[in-house]
Amino acid sequence: MMLVPHACVNAAIGRLFKRPATAFAAGVAGHALLDLIPHKDISAHKAEGMLVLVMLGLVGSSCGVNSPAFWCAMGGVLPDVEQVLPWTDPKRGRRRWFPTHNRRCHSLAIPGAPGYRVRLFTQSIVSAAALMIATTSCRPSDSR
Repeated sequence: MMLVPHACVNAAIGRLFKRPATAFAAGVAGHALLDLIPHKDISAHKAEGMLVLVMLGLVGSSCGVNSPAFWCAMGGVLPDVEQVLPWTDPKRGRRRWFPTHNRRCHSLAIPGAPGYRVRLFTQSIVSAAALMIATTSCRPSDSR
């Protein structure tokens, strides 16, 4: 999945938690669950990285950097750091360590619709809605 949905969806889910550490762990688990959904990926690491920093900045400024929403979003994006590291590059014969970053577990096929993939447009709409949910009623003073 694009990195932006990992940040936005997990920020919205993070609002359900009370502790940042628990929210962070939920974000890592949420990353894995989102990776299982059949989806279209893009290879624009620099542009997407900048956009995710903006998303994290919005969540951090709206909810506070100590908030569960912010730390769930961080947990949601952290596993993808290995996607850009040279020592985890499959093209160089290296292995990626996060379980859903290998072919067997990533973007599983749906029985009866093996060619189905969530399109980039749909991912963008879901991300925007999740970001609105995460930030609309959140205040930096809400962070615990």
